[in-house]
Amino acid sequence: MAPNLVLQLSSLCAALSFFYISQTLERHSLTERPRLSSFLVFLLSGALCYGVSCFTKWLPGADGRFKTPQRRLYNAPLLDGAARDSSTNGLNPYLPKRPRRLSLPLLVVCIVLRLEIFHFVNYQQQCSTPGVESFLCIALFAYEIFTTRRKWVVARSVEDDNDPWRSCFDDIYDWFTGPRMILTFCFTSVLVFATGTYNIIGQAMPSTYVCFSPLESRRTTLFLQCLGLLLDALIVILLWRTLAWSRTAKLRLRTLGTILVLSALCMALIWLGHRVFTGSRILHAGFGFLYSFDIIVDSLTFATLMISVTYWVCETSPLTPSSVITWLVGMAKVFHNILYYGDYLHPSRAATLLPLYTIGAGMILFAYLHGLRSVLFIRRFFLVAILFGLAVGTTVYVILESPQTFANRHPISDYIYKASTKHEKWKRHVATSASLPVAIKIYKDRHGGKNPPPSFSAWYGLAKDTVVIDQFDQIETDLSPFSSFSPKNLRKRITRATELPGVHKITITDGKAFSFPAVGTGNEEEEELNLLVAMIDNFAKYLPNMILPINLSPTPRVIPTWEEANGRSHADLAPIVNLISRSADGSNATEETLGMGVKLGLSEVERVPTISPLKYRQMQVDGCGPGSQTRTSPHWNIGTFCATCIRKYSRGPFMVHWDKSMDFCEQADAKYLHGMSLSSPHAEPIRDMLPLFGPSKTQPFQDIMIPIPGTKADAADIDWDFRKRHDTLFWKGKLQDGTISDQALRGSPKMRLLNMIVRPDPKDKVSMVLPISTEDSISYRFEKVSLAEVNNVLPFNVGISNFTNCTGRNCELIKQVYGSKEDGKQESLEYRYVLVVDEDGGPPPDFMRLLRSKSVPFLSTMFRTWYTERLIPWLHFVPIDVRYQALHTTVAYFAGTEKRGKINGRHTKIPAHGRDAEWIGHQGALWVHDAMGDKDMEAYLFRLLIEWGRLVDDKRDEIGLWADKEGVYHDDGWTKDQEW
Repeated sequence: MAPNLVLQLSSLCAALSFFYISQTLERHSLTERPRLSSFLVFLLSGALCYGVSCFTKWLPGADGRFKTPQRRLYNAPLLDGAARDSSTNGLNPYLPKRPRRLSLPLLVVCIVLRLEIFHFVNYQQQCSTPGVESFLCIALFAYEIFTTRRKWVVARSVEDDNDPWRSCFDDIYDWFTGPRMILTFCFTSVLVFATGTYNIIGQAMPSTYVCFSPLESRRTTLFLQCLGLLLDALIVILLWRTLAWSRTAKLRLRTLGTILVLSALCMALIWLGHRVFTGSRILHAGFGFLYSFDIIVDSLTFATLMISVTYWVCETSPLTPSSVITWLVGMAKVFHNILYYGDYLHPSRAATLLPLYTIGAGMILFAYLHGLRSVLFIRRFFLVAILFGLAVGTTVYVILESPQTFANRHPISDYIYKASTKHEKWKRHVATSASLPVAIKIYKDRHGGKNPPPSFSAWYGLAKDTVVIDQFDQIETDLSPFSSFSPKNLRKRITRATELPGVHKITITDGKAFSFPAVGTGNEEEEELNLLVAMIDNFAKYLPNMILPINLSPTPRVIPTWEEANGRSHADLAPIVNLISRSADGSNATEETLGMGVKLGLSEVERVPTISPLKYRQMQVDGCGPGSQTRTSPHWNIGTFCATCIRKYSRGPFMVHWDKSMDFCEQADAKYLHGMSLSSPHAEPIRDMLPLFGPSKTQPFQDIMIPIPGTKADAADIDWDFRKRHDTLFWKGKLQDGTISDQALRGSPKMRLLNMIVRPDPKDKVSMVLPISTEDSISYRFEKVSLAEVNNVLPFNVGISNFTNCTGRNCELIKQVYGSKEDGKQESLEYRYVLVVDEDGGPPPDFMRLLRSKSVPFLSTMFRTWYTERLIPWLHFVPIDVRYQALHTTVAYFAGTEKRGKINGRHTKIPAHGRDAEWIGHQGALWVHDAMGDKDMEAYLFRLLIEWGRLVDDKRDEIGLWADKEGVYHDDGWTKDQEW
C-alpha cells in the first residue's frame, strides 16, 4: 500500500473518530462518573493498541522502514511524499529531538492532569468559553517556530553592506522574499482559520443555566481552559517525540499502549483515593448495559483516534493534524449555520458568511505555505476550487434567501387568533353529546367498542350541564398503566399504598365517604381532605366500596421504571431495553405477577432519610420510555441552548403545542433546568407501581390526578380595571423550605429567571422579534439583542420576596447576589402581567387565583393538573418556556417599546398590544368560571372514580352500561363483597 494512501486513510480515520467523540461524549452515561470512565476507556484503548500491534505485518513500518533516513529529510512533504527545497518551503516536518529519560513519566502526568482539568471544565460548562480549543494549532505553531528558529535568521552578506548602490527598496525586497515574511504569512494563515473557528463556535446561544459568581468564575474557568490547551500542546509534542523514534509499527503501537495503560492506572489511583477520602463506596454493584456499551464503543473510537493521529503526526508534524481538524470543525459549524440561516438563532448574514471567508481563506493559504498537496484525499487544487465555489454559492444563497420575516403582523398576533379558532373547535368536540344515548355511543366509539362503566347514567346527569362531556384524555392516560394489573392485584397495591407515610386514606363504604388522615397531618391538609370527602359524598351512593390513597402534597411520588409502569419484564424487552441506561446501583424490580390468585411480589419502598438529587434524577430518567430523548441522549451540554429540544412544540422560540412542552422525557436538557430534578425529593418517592391520587404530576410520574377543592384559588380579584394596573411584568418568588442544592442554585426556574433579569452576563444575547419599517408597511424579523440592554428597556419587576424558611449557605449567597425585595407584601394582581413559575416540587401555587383575575398569567410549567387539557395557550394565558427564550419578545409585544429606550441602537417603537392582553385576561377568567368550577371538578372526579371502580372490580370486563335489542339500557352494577 502506498505511503501516501496510508497517510490519507489515517487522516480520514482521525477526523471521523474525533468528530464522533466530540459530538457524542457529552450525551453518554460516562460523564456521570468521569474518573472511572476515563480509567476504563484508557485501559481498554491501551489493550486495543497492544492487540493491534500483533497484526502489524499488514501495516506500513512493520519491516522497520521508520529508521530509514530517506523519510526524515528536513524538507520532506507533509502529505504526499514529494520533496521540496528548504529555501522555498517555510514549515516542513522534521525529525524531533530524541525523548529524554523523564519524557514518558512527564507525558503520563500531563495526560492525567489534562483529564482532571477537562472533567472540571465539563462540570462548569456554563462558565466556559466555547471554542478556546481552536487555538491549539497556534500553540503548536509557536513550538515549531521555536525549535526551528535558526532557519528564520536573515544572514546579511558583507557585499550587500558595502554595496553603494543598495537602497531601502532593496532591503524591502529582501524582507518580502525572505524567510521572515514566509513566517509571517504562515502565522497569518493559522491565525485566520483558528480565529474563524473560534468565532463560529462562540456564536452558539448560551443556556440560561447559571454561572454563579460567588462559587465559580468565568475567568478561572477560562484560565483552566487555556491551561488545558497548553497541556494539549505539551502532550502532542511529547507523544510525537516519544513515538517518532520508534523503529517499527509494532514498537510504536506498544509504546502508545503503554502510555495509555499507565495513564489509566494513574486515573484509577485518583478515583480510588477520592472515593476512600470522601467516604463513598469503593466498588459499584455493577455496570448498566448502556454504560458498558458506551465504554466499549468509546474505547474503540479513542483507540482508532490515537493510532491514526499517531501515524499522521509522525509522518508529518504536530501542526498539520491539529490545523486540518480545526479547519474541519470550523467548516462543520459554518455549514450548520448556513443550513439554519434566517431562523431566530441565525438571523445575521455577516455572522453566517464571515467565518466561511476567514476559515476558507486561511486554509487555502495554509495549504500552499505548508506544502499540503492533498487533504483527506482531496488534491490541493480541487480543495481550493471547492472552497471558492462554496464561498460564492453560499454568498449568493444568503443574499437571495432573506431572513425569516413576518409581514405586517407580529407572529404572536397570529397565535392569539389561531388559539381562539382552536378553542371553538375543541369545545364542539368535547361536548357533542346532547343526550345519554349519544353520550354512550360516543364513549363506545372512542374506547374501541367498550361499554361505559356502571353509574355512567348518573354521571351523565351531573356532567350534561358542564362544558366537557365526551373527552377525558387525562383520566385515560392516568389509569392506562394500571389496566395491566388484575383487580385483586390492584386492590392489594392500594392497601400497600395506604400504609406509606404521608398518604391519607378515603374509604367509600355503603355509599358514604370517610377520611383517615395520615399521621402528622396539619390543619390545612386536614381541611383539604375534608373538602374532598364532602365532594365525593355528593355522588358516593353511585360508587362501589373502595379505598383511595390520597397524596395532598403538590409533589408527585410514584416513580417506577418504565418497564414496570408498562407491565413489561426484562425478557419481554430484551432486544430494546437492554440498550437503555440503567442506574449504576442496579436495576429496579419489576412486576412479578399480574394474574389473580398469585402472591403479590412488591419490592420494599425506599426508606432512606435523604435521596440525593443525582439519584432522584436517575429515577426520573429510568421512568422514561426506551426511545425517549432522556434515555437515548441522557446527557447534555448545559452551557449551550438546546434548540432541538423545543422543535417538537415550538415555532421558532414561541410555544405553540403546550401539551408537548411538558413531556419531560422528550427533552434531553429538561432534567438540568427544573428544580424537580436538581433537588432532593420533597416527599419520599415510591418506586413500585402503586395507585396514589394527587393534585399534580410531571412526566414520568405515575400518580393519578384528582381535583382537590381548596380556598386559596377562590380569593377575589382586586377592584382594579385592567388598564389601571401597572404595565409591568411582575414576579416575586419565595425560596423553598430547607436547603437549596448547588445544582438547583444554577438550574432551577427561579434562579435562572433571576440571573437572566437581575444580573445578566454582559456578553449574553437574546433573540427578539423587532420591527422593520418600510415605506408601505411594518414587518418584523428576528434580531439578536444584548440581554442587559433589553432588560433596561422592558418593564420587569422581578425578585425574591421571602427568605424565611430557606436554610443553608446558598440562601445567603442568593441574597447577596440578587438582593432581597422584602419590602412589604406586594399584591401581584396590581400588575397587568404576572409571571408564575414552578416550585421545585410542584406547579405554581397561585396560578388558579391569577387565572380568575383580570391580570394576564405568564405561565412557565412542566407540571400537569386535572384542568391542564382544558386550557388553551395564547387564549387563557401566555405560555412561557422553561428556558425563557421568548420571554423578552413576549413582554415587548404586550407592553410595547415606544418611549422606553433604544434596542440595538434604535428606537424600535413596537406598539403595545394592551387590548390583546386584556382580552386574554378576560377569556381566562371567563373560562375558569365556565369549565373549572366546583361542578366541573365534581364531574371530573365522579368520572374518574367510576372508571377506577371498574378497574378494581373482579368483573371489570363484564360490567357496564349496555343496551339490549330493544334499545333499553341496563346497568350491571358493581360486584359486591370484594376482598380488600
